[in-house]
This record gives sequence, structure tokens and C-alpha cells, in this order.
Amino acid sequence: MFFRSKVDYITLIFALMASFLASCAVTKKITAADILSKTKLEFEAISLDSVNINKDLFPEKGLASSLLPNPQVVTTLQNFARGIIEKELGKASLDIALSATNSSKDTLWIRSFNANITLDTIITLPVTLKDSSLLKPGKNSLSVKTQFPLDRRIFKLPDVRHFKIVGVIEVALDADGATIPLDFNIDRDISDEEMNNIMETVRTSIINGIVNNWVGAILPGGF
Repeated sequence: MFFRSKVDYITLIFALMASFLASCAVTKKITAADILSKTKLEFEAISLDSVNINKDLFPEKGLASSLLPNPQVVTTLQNFARGIIEKELGKASLDIALSATNSSKDTLWIRSFNANITLDTIITLPVTLKDSSLLKPGKNSLSVKTQFPLDRRIFKLPDVRHFKIVGVIEVALDADGATIPLDFNIDRDISDEEMNNIMETVRTSIINGIVNNWVGAILPGGF
């Protein structure tokens, strides 16, 4: 009887502990949800981070067998100037700056971030969170990025005047805590200045990238 009572007692203790831990988890989840309900995501800015030209755009040639100027390079640049891209030239990396205002006094851990950005009706691209992992009390800066393919659609970018980011951010009260999802949908107009700056940098970067890529195929390391 004593042994059985002892076993029952230990079982009861474990059951109470499990119930307590479950209760704590639920409490934390409720608290995280309450904080998240007071958190607002907003758009700040969009800009071009970099342009990467495909390394295999032009076949490698030895210096002795190369003709200057390279006909392929000339044709590619001429077509680009006329608004023609026959094959994808590379990728343009776009940075999107967001802000998240946490109105509570508690810090939230960002456990995952999944979203897509749509540029008018031109293209929808996946975006990823770059480095932020915490939402501290007050205003937080979040930097997300995406890659735009350098194909015929870049010539439609100057006409883009609206975009939206739709996704889900999951947070917790600690690094290993239960997560709470927040669905968000951010709509925003893009100013002429923002798009003109992006397009001007894209044009210059593509031209420089094509030339450097071509020279690199002739001279290791480029110039």
C-alpha cells in the first residue's frame, strides 16, 4: 500500500507540474497575442541594393583570340538600349524597409517571416527577413529583401506605382516559446523619385556589369 501510495503521489506531482507548465505556456501565448495585437507594421522605403549579372552571359575567350569590341557585348548593349532583353541578364536585389511599432513594454522574438511582394500586376516575388530577430518596445526597423529577375519585365518598372506585401510573421515571448502568427497586408504607392532612382541605378549597374563580366571572361579578375 505504501509503495502504491508513493507511486500515486509521484504521478500526481508530475501531473501537477505538467498542468503548471501547460498553464504557463498558455499564459505566455495569450500575452504574446496581446502584445502582437498592439504591434503595427508599416512601410518605410524601397531601394536597390545591388545588381548581379550572370557569370555565364558571355563565353570565356583567350586574350589572343578575342576581338575588340566583342560583337555579343555590343549586340546585348544595343538591344538593352532599345528595350530588348532576349535572355535573363541576372538579378537585381531590392531592399524594403519596414517598421514595426510595439506598443507594449515586452520584447517579442521573431521566429519566422513569410511574405510576398507584388509590384502592381507585373510580378510577385518572395521576400525574406534579413537579420532582425527581436521586436523591442517602441519602433523597430525591419529590413526585408527580394530579387527581381533582369528580364523584359524591368522595362515595365517605371510604370509601377503601387505595391503590396502580404504575409505572416510569427513571434514568441522568448527564443523557444510558443509562437503566435500575425497576418499582415501592407499597401503603398511608390513615388516617382523612388522608382526613378531604382531604374537609373539598374541601368547603370547592368551596363557596367555586362562590360565587367565580358572583360572578366577575357582577363581573369577583370580590370
